[in-house]
Amino acid sequence: MQSRELRCGVMSKVTEITKRRAEGERLQVPSTRRFARYHSSLQVHIACLQSGSFLSLIEMDPGHPPTNGNGCFQDASVSSYQAERTINISALSHEAICDRIRQSLVEVSNGLVADKIHFTSTCGQHVSAVRSRVEDALIDALASPYRWAVRPYWVQDHEPGLILLSTRQYNTYESSFNGLLRAVSDMENLVPTADTLYRLANELDNRSLRSILPEKARILEKKLMSISHNNSLLLATLAAEILTYQGIPTLPMKAIMQLQQRAGSSVDLNGYPRHAAATFEKRIKVDDYNFFELVHPAYFRQTVALAQLVTKFIKNPCPRAVDVGPGPGTNLLAFLELLPQTKVLAVEPSDIAFQYLIDHFKGQSNITCVQKDFLCVPVELDEVDYIMSTGSSHHFYTDGFLQRSAQWLRRGGYWFIADEMISPFETRRERHLNLLRHHLAYMVPLCFPWPAGEVDPRTRAEREFVDDFNNTVPLAKFLADTGRVDAAESLCRELLSRAERHGFTTKVSDPHLAFWRLQWLELQALVAGLDYEVEQKTYPRHFIKMAEGAGLKCVAHQRVYGTVGLTDDCAGTHVMAFQKA
Repeated sequence: MQSRELRCGVMSKVTEITKRRAEGERLQVPSTRRFARYHSSLQVHIACLQSGSFLSLIEMDPGHPPTNGNGCFQDASVSSYQAERTINISALSHEAICDRIRQSLVEVSNGLVADKIHFTSTCGQHVSAVRSRVEDALIDALASPYRWAVRPYWVQDHEPGLILLSTRQYNTYESSFNGLLRAVSDMENLVPTADTLYRLANELDNRSLRSILPEKARILEKKLMSISHNNSLLLATLAAEILTYQGIPTLPMKAIMQLQQRAGSSVDLNGYPRHAAATFEKRIKVDDYNFFELVHPAYFRQTVALAQLVTKFIKNPCPRAVDVGPGPGTNLLAFLELLPQTKVLAVEPSDIAFQYLIDHFKGQSNITCVQKDFLCVPVELDEVDYIMSTGSSHHFYTDGFLQRSAQWLRRGGYWFIADEMISPFETRRERHLNLLRHHLAYMVPLCFPWPAGEVDPRTRAEREFVDDFNNTVPLAKFLADTGRVDAAESLCRELLSRAERHGFTTKVSDPHLAFWRLQWLELQALVAGLDYEVEQKTYPRHFIKMAEGAGLKCVAHQRVYGTVGLTDDCAGTHVMAFQKA
């Protein structure tokens, strides 16, 4: 009886306050404590939101009331600032569920990095039924003539969970609607070039082609699909990346097949002497890197940006360059499509990568491959116009790499670098958090549903592999984005352990598995970075200051693909040019 009277009294007060606020009256809303001081058996907790125009009724678990031990409710954390929320859909209509989801969509679209909603039911509904109701509501919540800058991911924990992650990524390139129209016009009227595809890729960041130019989207997608089957490694990969990020997962199949054909069987290292030093293949599978790295976000955007800087600063029409750490050589192959007159000394220490490298450049007189640590290669002063490195600077002893590069260059000489860097850090914990957020930002856009088809050619192990990544990576990203370093790191290490138990080779049952095999590679790099072995990333401003200490002044800096943050000093793929002072 007392409980019923209390409930009626509270609801009467709720109705009064709601009415007065609706009429525009500004009220000093009572605290949660004043509304919550009633017997713990009452199953409805009334929480007054100070910043909102409504009152939230949150059903509590009667088996675990949040009391302070004296029969009174404790001050409860208001759900609007919790990282995760639980919504009981038992008494909610379809539209009410839509509204809850839309609220999260707006929050993430407006700057929240991530949100997670657990959905439960106390009406005895099976988990699949709960998920079905929420999926229907999600479809309606997303329905709009405008594009949400948010991507939803279903993850299965103790109950169905919906993770919402921002899709916004920012780089140095200044996009504009006119710039997009020019890039589209060039695609329509001219022979496509790397520059055109590079501009189009940047213009379409944070945009949906079908939303912004619906009348041109289908024609342009068809042309991009044709280019993705091009014989050009560079053009095909750039076109495939654009399509993938426009929601059409695409592989540059001819380019991948050509890389496989070039590799042959020369990578068999049985009996081959190995370096004692910790090289790339100690933590990251080079065979996989050679075949699957082409689907890495912005993989050849960095190559185009690097070549543009070289063209800007190097005036010799037939320059001589040193490429430090070219790995299997895929980036160098693409670079030479842009600047074929360049004479290159390629210095690579990794055993396996070097075998791929010499296969890729067999018979090319302008490429000399040397298997050696760059720090041990004799200096050829005045013999080079510039030094470059793509994706490798963080694998070296960075200070030594910078100082040795300065020794190679004559006064006024140039040093170009394209590489991944993370956001600023000072403590090991901050570095771990920034590593997690950075690498997972490359991985999570590739966690899309497996393409529907009449027949699924994947093996059981491959299906488990894809499902595991699709479930774990978004959850790890959410944990990292909300600052839970230890939990995110633990998830990533466990996922890597499970992935390695499959024992996969480079052979796959379906080409689309490349998107998940790339994630496995990225996961290897992430965990190696957490262990600070082989992967030793720093942040842009610190790298620039390190270079200054070696006598190299930064004369150009671009973030060509952002993974975290709004500015060029945050994480992502960076391209820089330095000049020996």
